[in-house]
Amino acid sequence: MYPPHVTDNDINQLITELTVGTRIPSGASLRAALHDRFGSRGGVTRIYRLLATVRAKQSVPQNITRGDVGRLHHELESLREALKLADYREQTHQSRWAMEVDRLRQQVATMEPLALKAKAALDTAELLRHQLHASHVRIAALEQQLLDAQARGG
Repeated sequence: MYPPHVTDNDINQLITELTVGTRIPSGASLRAALHDRFGSRGGVTRIYRLLATVRAKQSVPQNITRGDVGRLHHELESLREALKLADYREQTHQSRWAMEVDRLRQQVATMEPLALKAKAALDTAELLRHQLHASHVRIAALEQQLLDAQARGG
């Protein structure tokens, strides 16, 4: 069975009842009061959306004077200037890092052949080291044979 449906109007009236001064109730306390009164807590998303609507209505000042309008207009202009500056900084930042990434990609592309050559040189050096070791072993064996032949013949 689905719990009984509570209308937005009923929820808004309950929010008004639970509001103390300018402090509206928390979502959890509103949902608990809904459960006590209507037997349904209501959907979390729906309850917090309605609370946000009430908060937004409370934050709008009711008595605005000419001085407030001028001050608000000045504040709006300064915020627009700050936004333009922040946007410019972000674009500059993005451009700088795009150029840096591109530079590093080019650097990697130029160093890749060098890395391959270095790997080939290391492989060649390892092969030559093994050949040198084999040559020393062969020299030692031949010297031993020569010494043995001299000892027998001499």
